[in-house]
Formats: sequence, structure tokens, C-alpha cells
Amino acid sequence: MSDTNAVIRLGPEGPELDGLERATFRSVEMLITRAEQEVRLLGAVTPREAHAERVRLVDALERRRSLTPRWTYAPCSHAQLRRALDAAERLQWTSSSALEETYRGRLRELSFEAAMSEAAGTPSLGTLARERYASFTPESSASASAMCVSWLRDQIPRLGGDQILSDSRDPRSLLSRIESAIGAARLPFSVVPSRALSALAATGRNVILVASGRMVSVEDALRTTIHEVEGHARPRARAESAPLAIFRVGTARGVDDQEGRALVLEKRAGLLGAARRRQLGLRHWAVMAMRDGASFGDVAIALVDDHGLPSLDAVVIAERAFRGSDGTTSGLGREGIYLEAFVRVDHHLALHPSDEDVLAAGQVSLDAVGPLRGWISKMSPESCASTVY
Repeated sequence: MSDTNAVIRLGPEGPELDGLERATFRSVEMLITRAEQEVRLLGAVTPREAHAERVRLVDALERRRSLTPRWTYAPCSHAQLRRALDAAERLQWTSSSALEETYRGRLRELSFEAAMSEAAGTPSLGTLARERYASFTPESSASASAMCVSWLRDQIPRLGGDQILSDSRDPRSLLSRIESAIGAARLPFSVVPSRALSALAATGRNVILVASGRMVSVEDALRTTIHEVEGHARPRARAESAPLAIFRVGTARGVDDQEGRALVLEKRAGLLGAARRRQLGLRHWAVMAMRDGASFGDVAIALVDDHGLPSLDAVVIAERAFRGSDGTTSGLGREGIYLEAFVRVDHHLALHPSDEDVLAAGQVSLDAVGPLRGWISKMSPESCASTVY
């Protein structure tokens, strides 16, 4: 990777390489694959023993005691990896094709996320996160803000129906539903309970984590199953047959637009109801408040006093926003991009429905649909069709 004069040609039908150039391209693919596996951003910004601290914070919120989290992190140094990523981005390309820029964009993003992982627990994490999760466009930002305001004006929905422990063996539980869906679709994923999750579930490479010990409604269990299995696990499984590693490791902002598509799938299934919309609106509001200078305690108290949330729900939402910080400075704030991604993906697919084939083929962003469209026919058709739950 030290030869920055190596030449790579990426044509519409594949890499046109020979000799050193072919070896260099393979090295780039190996590098981004290694980086995607090593840079575990969400793991780096998730507090150690988060479940125990969550219990303490809920109690403190109910008693109106000090609400400064006692989070600790286990950041990992990626200095050598970042140097390799930066060197790869500086490689000489023979043209400025869109596919070449797709690779450059992901190299830059992986290097940036490696720096964020190293910054976990420090004030610089918030500064980096604001840049990483910046608005797509002023228009999409304005649309997301308006949607948030509208959704928070809705009447607070009454909780109804059965509440089931998330990781129980009841067939209606979240764990059971996800296990059943993964088995029916024959996707190569393990389903593992986790006490540390602030989300109800999270999908990674060949694993779906499910929050343990949480009471979840039957509707939320179904919605979350669709979100994680159809929105995240199935595209990851399909990407394994892709001829380019970029499908598997993701394009720049691919993770963001994949969250938008997962919300579109919820909407299609009729599960983006008032309760879910309010939840998403409150997450967005919490990130915006944090970025405006509010502390973890400020946000948690406002979620209870001004928005009527139970203490546990308020702490969980605040925890998601402030991941990677000490609760007094800005944290990851990844949820601040969800509504924007939903708006733009929903709008785009309404105009260009065939583009969903590309979005569903891996961790692909809308901006990468064009450069990657020609590669879809080279992928296995297996795991393409969605499952009805």
C-alpha cells in the first residue's frame, strides 16, 4: 500500500487491471474489509456495564438526584490502520469515474470512524460525530425538523396490548420473532441477547443482538423484526455474493441510508404508527437538544417532564444520543440522521422504485446506486425476496 503511484482502472464491467495494478486493487479491497471488521464504532462508544448504570440513572431520575452518567469506555487505537486508509485514498486513479469515487468515499469514512472510535469518552467525539452525521442537504434537514415537530404534536398514544419480555421464549417475543424470521429466510445470522443495548435490537456482521430484560409490545416486536431482518440482515446476506467488497463493507453514508430504508419498510408494513413516530421524533429532538448544549440530565428530565415519558424510556433515549460522551458534552447523536434518511429514501424510491434492488444488495447509499447498479446482475438472487411475518 506504500506505492501511491499505482494505477487502478475501474470500468463498468469490473477492474481492468494487470500486474501490480491488479494486486493493488486487491489490496484496497482487503484493506477496506479489514477496516470494516476492526473499526467497531458503536462498540467503542457503548459504555461498559451500560445496563448497570442505566438502572442507577433511572433511579436518580425518579428521585431527581444527580444525573451525570458514570460511563467508561474501551477505546481502541487505530493509528496504523488510519495511515493505511489515508495512503490508499491517495492512490493515483486513471480517471474520475463514479465507482472510483465510491471507493474513495468509503476509505475516507472508515478513516474518520476509526478516529471517532479512538475519541470515545473525550470531548472531541462530539465534534467528530457532528461532522460524520452532518445533514445530507439543507432541504432534507428542514424536512426532518418539520416532521419531528409534527410527530411530537400528535396525541401521546395509549399503551395497549400485551407486553412481553424481549428475550423470553414466548413465540411473540422479540427474540423469538427474530429467530423465527432468520430461520425462515435461511440467513446466516446468530441471534444473541444483550444487556448492554439501548436499542431493542442491532444488526452486525452475522449477528443480531436483542436487548434482554425489556418489556416490548407485540407490535414493537413485529416492527423491530422487519426493521432488523428485512432492513439490515437480508441486505448484508445478499452482499456476501457481491463481486465487489464495497457491497459488504458499505459505501460512504450507506449505513445512514440503510436506516432510512428500514423505516420505509416499517411504513409499508403499516407499523410506522403514532407510538413509533413519537419515539423517532423524541430521539431526533434529544440529539438536537444535545447539540445545542443540553446535558444528559437536561435531556432526560425534559423527556419526562415535558414529553411525558416513563423514566426508563427517557434514560434510554438520552443514552442513545450521548453515547461516547461523559453526559456533559455532546455524544454520538447518530439518531439525528434517521428522519433525514427516511425522508430522502422514501422520496427517492417513490420516483425510482427500481433503485431499491441496489439499496437492498448491501450497505449501499443512495449516492452509490448509480455506480453500483451494473453489478447487481452478477449477484446471487438468493435472499432477495422479503418474508411476510
